[in-house]
Amino acid sequence: MKNKSLDVKNTVMLALFTALVVVFQCIPIKIATFESALSVPIMIIGAAVCGTLAGGWLGIVFSVVVLFLPGTAAYLTLAPFGTVLTVLVKGVAAGLVAGVCYSAFSKINVYVGALIAACCATLTNTGIFLIGSLLFFDADLATVLGVFISANFIIELIINLVLVPTVVRIIGISGARLKLKK
Repeated sequence: MKNKSLDVKNTVMLALFTALVVVFQCIPIKIATFESALSVPIMIIGAAVCGTLAGGWLGIVFSVVVLFLPGTAAYLTLAPFGTVLTVLVKGVAAGLVAGVCYSAFSKINVYVGALIAACCATLTNTGIFLIGSLLFFDADLATVLGVFISANFIIELIINLVLVPTVVRIIGISGARLKLKK
């Protein structure tokens, strides 16, 4: 009975994180020229709470939502296969990397695990996007590197580095009923 209740709890948590990824990807934060969605930190937190495979699932959900957003249409007209491949690979890889990093480094400390997962997932998401841009679109290396060190990427990284450990802390404080996956 105990294993069954843990499975139900994990399934409910994964469903909650799935819904949050969809909602937060569709409602971006806009500050001046900066625009970001909070779906990546939700995906990282979901991987920490529910495990590595859950991170991969949340990456798939994130990717599918991105493919249907209006901003992706321009990429789809230029290179449909390259766009779909890049978006799917970057989302799934970011979710899996978040889960693997959290699992490995939370053995040291859950906050260290959360920080490293946030950093590595953000780098993975952006890095694979940049590689896809070089491979499938008419982008030169200087432009791609400019995006990598742009304010958007830096701000997203900072948001993830602050938000993920904070939420992991809140979840940890909320009681022993919810155990973060290691």
